[in-house]
Formats: sequence, C-alpha cells, structure tokens
Amino acid sequence: MSDEILIAGLGTVGSSIARSLRQAKLDVGLVGYDTQPKVARAALKAKVVDRIIRDLDEFPAECDLCILSLPPGEMVPALESLAPRLAEGALVLSTSPVQAPIMAWCAEHLPAGRSYVGAVPVEGASGVAPEPEAAPEHEGYAGGVMALVMPHGTPQSAIDVAASLARIVGARAFFLDPAELDAATAATDGLPILLAAALMNMSARQPGWRDARRLTGSAFTRGTALLADLDPQQTADTLNLNRASLSVKLDALLSELGEWRAALESGEDEALTRRISDAAQARAAWIHARRKGDWEAEEMRPAPPVEGPSALERMFGLGRRKGKTERG
Repeated sequence: MSDEILIAGLGTVGSSIARSLRQAKLDVGLVGYDTQPKVARAALKAKVVDRIIRDLDEFPAECDLCILSLPPGEMVPALESLAPRLAEGALVLSTSPVQAPIMAWCAEHLPAGRSYVGAVPVEGASGVAPEPEAAPEHEGYAGGVMALVMPHGTPQSAIDVAASLARIVGARAFFLDPAELDAATAATDGLPILLAAALMNMSARQPGWRDARRLTGSAFTRGTALLADLDPQQTADTLNLNRASLSVKLDALLSELGEWRAALESGEDEALTRRISDAAQARAAWIHARRKGDWEAEEMRPAPPVEGPSALERMFGLGRRKGKTERG
C-alpha cells in the first residue's frame, strides 16, 4: 500500500479536500495533479499538496486511493489513464456532479478488483450566503452534505472510506442514485446556466438592445451573473454529459413558462400575484432549510455514522506526516 493519496484536480473542490485531509493529521502524503500546470504549482507552493506530477501516467501505481476533482467532461479521460495502473483493491472517488455516464464507463472498463464511488460535496450555509466571496478562505464543506453514489456490489470497505472522507471534510454523507443526482444537478446547476445564457443571448440579439443595455440594472446583472466566470468549453462538456436530465428539466421549464405567459395574457393581477407569492415563499423556505442544514426530517438516505477512527484514519494512521529524515 502506498502512503500517498492522489488528488487530481486542484481547483476549489480538490484543494478544499486536500486541506481537510491535511487538518485530519493523517500519516499520508498528498500527490497533486491538475491539467493546468500553473494551478498545480500554486497548490504545491501553498503546501496544499506535498508533491505534484505532470501527467496521470506518473502517479504511484501502488496508490490505493485516488480522488478525482476534475471537470465532469475530463473524468472519463482521466479514468482511461488511471485504470490500467490501478492496483488491486484501489478506490477511485470522484466529485463530479454528473455521475451516470461516468459510472457507465466504469462498469464496462474499470478492471475487476478496483472500486469507484461518486462522492459529491456541497457547501454548508456558505453556499447560499449573499456574498460567498466574503466567506473564510477554508470554510470548506463544514455543515454541508456529501452525496455518495456507487454501483451495485460496491465493497463495504470502499463505502466506509467514502463516508470517512465526508466526515473529514465536515459534511453529512447520504446515499443517492446516480440518476437522482444527475436530475438534481440538472435543475440546480445546469438549468440556471442555460437560463442566464438564453437571457443574455436573447437580449443582445434584440433590435432595441443598443438602447436597452443603458437601462440594465441589478436585476439583469444578477440574472446573467453566472456567465461571468464560466469556461465555455468545460461548461458545454458538462451540459452535454448531462443532456438527458437537462432535456427533461427544460421541458418542465417550458411548461412552467407557458403557464406564466397565460397568466400575463389574462391581464389579471390576482393570477400573477399568486404565482409570484408562491415562488417567493418557496424560495424563502428553501433558503431557511439550506442555511439551517438540518435534513433529518427530509427523505434523504443518510449514511450510517462512523464510530471511532474512520476508514481513512485506519488506512493511513493518525499523527502528523513525518519528514523524510524521520523516516530514515
């Protein structure tokens, strides 16, 4: 067994997980990889990881745990590189918010004796803060949740490690079907991006846009804000990967918009007032529950609590990482 964990993808999610593993004081080294060398070097300089590799073919073949925090569209190519080198009993954890296509690939191509689990973390109350950028640098996923998605027949040892990771990052683990996860992220991630892009494109293509743009204010700015930091290619890859679930959500949205149009055309204030009031109340209830973070009463399938040392702690041991001179 290697005394190192591979973390592929050193963006916000991967770096946060790495910092949590560091704070857990496991006797383990962290090997980092990112498709952008500049990001990898920055993570090394900040001591988020102990060393970096330039290519996934360089990862330690005896490594028993690989955490993939790459964009969804890069997950399968990464697995294609890793799969032939994975040791017997190795576990791959993926934080991708789209899981069904990745699990389908693993079912067909992942060598026998190797396991795959989707471990998708979501922030706690900071995820719905008015100004998330004002949150502490490493608030991580404390108070949040981690959806665990796994193929039928996944070994209990792999499930235990995934649940341990949730515990280490401060999140509450629960089990979810891959189709349920993809449908949920289609509604909460994909659809808002599509709406923002459609609104911006429709507006910019209107004959009166040259004048209308002078009148834009906070409502339009907030409505299109998701476009500000998107990577177009990565976003397109993610949307395409989840296109089946997104198509269903788009149909539901078009139906909903049809009802709004009918309410507008009726000219009745009462119909519009009721719909706006219902939406505002639903949003308030969601924000309250999201900030509270207590989902005990909800129909989630929580993972069993981990008693005593976690599976990760048993795997790598407790205590601060020893230096090379101490190891002899």
